[in-house]
Amino acid sequence: MNGILKALTLCAGAWGCVSTAFAFTDPLDQPAMISERAPRSPLYGLAWDGLNRIVAVGPRGHILHSEDAGQHFTQSPVPLSSDLVAVFFVNESVGWAVGHDGVILHSTDGGKQWERQLDGRQIGDVAARYYTSLEGNSEALERAREYARTLQQDGAIRPLLDVYFENENVGWAIGAFNLILHTTDGGKQWLPWMDRVANPDEYSLHAIRKVGEHIYIVGELGLLLRLDSQQQRFVKLDSPYSGSFFGLTGNKDLLVVFGLRGNAYTSRDSGHTWAKLDTRTSQSINAGTTLADGTFILATTSGELLLSNSQGNAIGKRLSTGRAPVYGVAMTRTDIVTIGPNGVRIVARQ
Repeated sequence: MNGILKALTLCAGAWGCVSTAFAFTDPLDQPAMISERAPRSPLYGLAWDGLNRIVAVGPRGHILHSEDAGQHFTQSPVPLSSDLVAVFFVNESVGWAVGHDGVILHSTDGGKQWERQLDGRQIGDVAARYYTSLEGNSEALERAREYARTLQQDGAIRPLLDVYFENENVGWAIGAFNLILHTTDGGKQWLPWMDRVANPDEYSLHAIRKVGEHIYIVGELGLLLRLDSQQQRFVKLDSPYSGSFFGLTGNKDLLVVFGLRGNAYTSRDSGHTWAKLDTRTSQSINAGTTLADGTFILATTSGELLLSNSQGNAIGKRLSTGRAPVYGVAMTRTDIVTIGPNGVRIVARQ
């Protein structure tokens, strides 16, 4: 029998018990439950320091950390149980995780302990105060003020989808419907940047990373943005694709963006021109990573790993992790570590 129906049956006529059965605790106020099954439960985001430390995040506030390149994971205590979707570490100790309810978490010990820096119950007030304090009535600023009022009214309903830091102080968190926050003090204070993004239609921002000398954002309906460091705003790039991009990877010589229906494109001139990559798949590409030798791996919703050739202009090898989607991937010295609906999976390098 369904657990709630059973509770109601046993408590028939007892109003206090019925009330308890329907009690609701906001995920922002409920610490994550520690579970032995966490490494085998869904995980959505992954960060790797290039050596042995891996941190992964997932639903219900789950955060796992490994100090042996993914062979064993330990669950970290987390002060909330909102779904977490992305994590980034600027070095082996200092990192951030973001997710639903506008959550931003911070760690200074490699992911073992986490503290809350911000959540969606505060973002609306922060944005409203900031934009009210600015002088002027430009179209972008008026649009940002209206956005801030909407955030105040809606509360903690807009998720943050990715986070990136240049160093321990300067970083961005991005999310649904052009939600973007910026900090210059390691997250002690976050300020809105909605007026600094060339995205008037408020498409969702899916991923942010630095590739080569530039910081890029990819998003909904082919949105491609690059930070203009002098103007301190994200400017729009011509997009080779009208479908959504889910992520990006690359190095100083090559930028790779990827997304729906197996679409992936490469650029060797900082996003000015693009070449379509023949992925030979119609499955959406969820994640990617670039290796020290310049090759890259793309991961699909069908559990396939696409390994590029040495020039980065074609897929040279394909590996299967099973039929479950892959949401994050890292290649250690001995294995490929993936995460997805079934938690952590180790794939031997071939």
